[in-house]
Amino acid sequence: MTGTEPPRLPRREADGQRLLQAEAPEPGGATWRRRWRAGRLWVALAVLAGLAALYYGLSQGGADSRPLSPENPAPEGAQAVARVLQDHGVQVVQPAGFEAALSALRAANDRADGTATLLLDDDGAYLDQDQLAELAGAAPRAVLVTPGSRELRAFAPGIHPAGVVPDDAASPVDAGCPLAAVAETRQAAAGGKMYRAERGCFAYPTSAGTAFGYAVEGTTTVLGNPDYLANGQVLAFDHAPLALRTLGATGTLVWYQPTVADHVATGPAASPFELLPDWVGPALGWLMVVGVLAICWRARRDGPLVPEPLPVVVPASETAEGRARLYRDARALEAAAAALRSASLGRVAAHLRLGHGTTADAVVATAAAESGLPGPRLRRIYFPGRLGSEAALVAWARELHTVEKEIGIP
Repeated sequence: MTGTEPPRLPRREADGQRLLQAEAPEPGGATWRRRWRAGRLWVALAVLAGLAALYYGLSQGGADSRPLSPENPAPEGAQAVARVLQDHGVQVVQPAGFEAALSALRAANDRADGTATLLLDDDGAYLDQDQLAELAGAAPRAVLVTPGSRELRAFAPGIHPAGVVPDDAASPVDAGCPLAAVAETRQAAAGGKMYRAERGCFAYPTSAGTAFGYAVEGTTTVLGNPDYLANGQVLAFDHAPLALRTLGATGTLVWYQPTVADHVATGPAASPFELLPDWVGPALGWLMVVGVLAICWRARRDGPLVPEPLPVVVPASETAEGRARLYRDARALEAAAAALRSASLGRVAAHLRLGHGTTADAVVATAAAESGLPGPRLRRIYFPGRLGSEAALVAWARELHTVEKEIGIP
């Protein structure tokens, strides 16, 4: 043992020294406090997110948020019209589905004190032709909101779609019709869809004749603009009397808005493979085999990788030749001409000590003034128009080179 080595302690004494020098363990409460300080931000964020979700759920409260729904108080809903109709003695029924709508119509028609009006707003086109025919047979009076061709065939075959009201159409539109439901309506907002019919209001001129935003055939009324019923627009112009007189003609109003649950499937969906020819399966199998063989062939390594020092210095001439080949292969004469013109003007501007922001016209004018060359000649050379062939491009490039030599560029 040398003099520089510390004296070795017995094993038990060394263990005792290590225990005395070791840090005391933290108590259990301190550990939890440290973890709480580290994670309290995430806990607070989770609590806030939960409270926000709870508030959103309670504020919605299962309210109907569909557009033109009689229970929707939002601007796109129609609760205001429904409430006013109820205040005037009209029973507004909102069926939950197709069968419920048929039952409500039949029940109202069976009563001796009146009939029912059906308001059909099938914006998603969920009902098929048979369902529409059943509704048309059960509804003595119907109001269709922006209907399509299927609804019109079932309820009003004499009315046909005429497109959408142009965005630049003048608004408001004059009623201009003698219908009783529009007697108190002078104007209404332009918008929605147009229809061709024998009787209608709010006329729009089209290339195929006059179209209407409000059409009537028999006991069926077509509303082309849903804004007539929406909460946010019902007080605009004369929408309110138009909506109340159109929907309040009978003692019961069945306000039916079909959903995806009312859609009737016509059968199991066809598999796309059933529509393919018989030879497609064997061909796909053969292509997969060929693809696997190609992967095995091209995935072979020719040998160990050879390290190469970076960065690699590429001569400028090779870069220029590469770009020239790309232009030639793509037959991009205009792009090549633009590149040659830009490079030549850059060299001329540098020779004349012009700034980077100098325009091409200013460079040509300065070059003509400094060199004494005619300005029209320089402008004709630098802006020759369209070059029709590669030979013309080469000749034009030589002219640029000659002009640069005349200006004095070495």
